[in-house]
Amino acid sequence: MNLAEHVLREGAALPDKLALSVVGPARAERWSYGRLIASVRGTATGLLRTGLRPGDRLLMRLGNRPSFPVAYLGAITAGIVPVPTSAMLTAREITRLAAELRPAMVVAGDGIALPDQPLPVLAEAELAGFAELPPADFAQGSPDRLAYVIYTSGSSGQPRAVMHAHRAILARRMMFAGWYDLRPDDRMMHAGAFNWTFTLGTGLMDPWTLGATALIPAEGTAIEQIPLLASRHGATILAGAPGIFRRLLRAEWQPIASLRHGLAAGERLDPALRAAWQARTGTDLHEAMGASEVSTFLSGSPA
Repeated sequence: MNLAEHVLREGAALPDKLALSVVGPARAERWSYGRLIASVRGTATGLLRTGLRPGDRLLMRLGNRPSFPVAYLGAITAGIVPVPTSAMLTAREITRLAAELRPAMVVAGDGIALPDQPLPVLAEAELAGFAELPPADFAQGSPDRLAYVIYTSGSSGQPRAVMHAHRAILARRMMFAGWYDLRPDDRMMHAGAFNWTFTLGTGLMDPWTLGATALIPAEGTAIEQIPLLASRHGATILAGAPGIFRRLLRAEWQPIASLRHGLAAGERLDPALRAAWQARTGTDLHEAMGASEVSTFLSGSPA
């Protein structure tokens, strides 16, 4: 089994369908499934050519750009273990994490803090060139082997590294009907950062597993602009932390005609906030509770 192959399998039969759109007020960067899959598999080839080997850890220091999921899935395709981290971490914070992880390499965007350690660094610009390389095969192995490492938010103390196996992607399917009511023709817009498991899973991996479309606000997009972008790009599901929905309700915007419902996680959803969202939009807001270790374990449901 290979997690990346599982995520991209449906899209492989739909090469011209929109897989990802990173949307901003002035422009949108659109990726078809054909382009996404070619870039992921080419990136896997490029990572292996740098000398990385299956099982090596790749520390990711990238922002909310397409390079993030391409590097993440490219590493997993090659059997390399990506470690997504927040671009907001300071040099001191990422140095501490790197000392614990002992990564073989860092992939980094401009201006993002790096660990104070003698590690090889792959620049985002060089990473982008890998997309044109011949496609690597999906590295196969036990579903129980390590696929990626993610860090907790540290809300209960220091952030902790959480290991996820390739088979973890299979368990997520329970949420498709049980929380999301996710369909192949949906357009899922998520307002969070890519390194957050809520965004990485709900916003990207899960829609792609079904062959649906992921919509992500571009870096620097104001939260108050999200309804406009959701309307413009036909979002059918809107996901984010309750704080996002709270800020949206304070702003002025036109109804999102395409919206079916919203998904909230990351903190407690106040019943009054849910009621206000229902009154404003005519759609429901479904809450879930989870953890980086196990993803969602309790949720409301559109069913």
